[in-house]
Amino acid sequence: MIDASAIILATRPQSLRLCLRSLELASPKPTEILVVLNGNDDDCAAAAGEFAAALPGLAVLRGAPRSLGGARNAALARARGSWLCFLDDDVTVPPEYFAVFAEKRRSHPEAAAIGGPNLTPPGSPLFERCVGHVLGSLIAAGRRGRRYAGYAQDTWTDDGGLILCNLCLSADGLHFDEDLVRNEENLLLQQLFRAGRKALHAPALFVLHERRSTLRAFARQCFLSGQGRAEMTRKLPGTLTLTHLLPLAPAFGLLAAPVFPAVFMPCLAAYGALALVNAVWLSIRHKEPPSAVWWLAWLMPAGHIGYAAGLVAGFLSRRGAH
Repeated sequence: MIDASAIILATRPQSLRLCLRSLELASPKPTEILVVLNGNDDDCAAAAGEFAAALPGLAVLRGAPRSLGGARNAALARARGSWLCFLDDDVTVPPEYFAVFAEKRRSHPEAAAIGGPNLTPPGSPLFERCVGHVLGSLIAAGRRGRRYAGYAQDTWTDDGGLILCNLCLSADGLHFDEDLVRNEENLLLQQLFRAGRKALHAPALFVLHERRSTLRAFARQCFLSGQGRAEMTRKLPGTLTLTHLLPLAPAFGLLAAPVFPAVFMPCLAAYGALALVNAVWLSIRHKEPPSAVWWLAWLMPAGHIGYAAGLVAGFLSRRGAH
């Protein structure tokens, strides 16, 4: 075992079973595994209980419903490890996951955060594979696509290269903001950077992450990400960059085109052509069937518009305000 606590927020019992099964097969294992139930979730508690004998360090934490940051802080108060490995309940880890993590700790002792890509599981349905391709696309996701596609080698990164479904953090002084709807890890990482700490993206430290299975669920995922980005910007001004604002362009174009068609219709046509070219390229690159182009072409604008709507909602809401 290694001196680390694995922390999993659980809402999906069947996915949780697969996650815990992968932890059962991992070697070495963390000293403890904390499954956090954000509210009364008997199904997830029962799923975790099935692994009590196989995972002696497993504990289920119950509590009143709270924000994601609040639920994770409840786990921090209980965790004993000097490092905390955060996983989502819909990820699975390869057997060597914690061995890779231990090696990265030894080779990069200055790192306060170590994470890696979350990859689409082999054998996923076509739509979910397309979601993974778009999330990892430079054109569709910008530098944030590194969270999904990964870097070619170990790379010091900002919060754009890491995500909380696969992130290990030094427990020293750790605390999540409890006001944000999402992006609590991004705000935490930015606070670490301002304190002179460093974060490492290690492509060998990967997990397999289930993708959204419908266009609506994918758009909602992007909406919440945009909303979280806006809320964290209000908490920590200066963290918003031009790349975070680019998804506003196609959304603004859609709203402005009926009023100024001569200006914005050509812009929308160019954007649509870019989405189609990117879809064809992703389909060829990932050796997908021609039918994938349909979904890939729609997923890019759906993600951009969803993210843009979330940004606007986050800036207009009172959540995350001081």
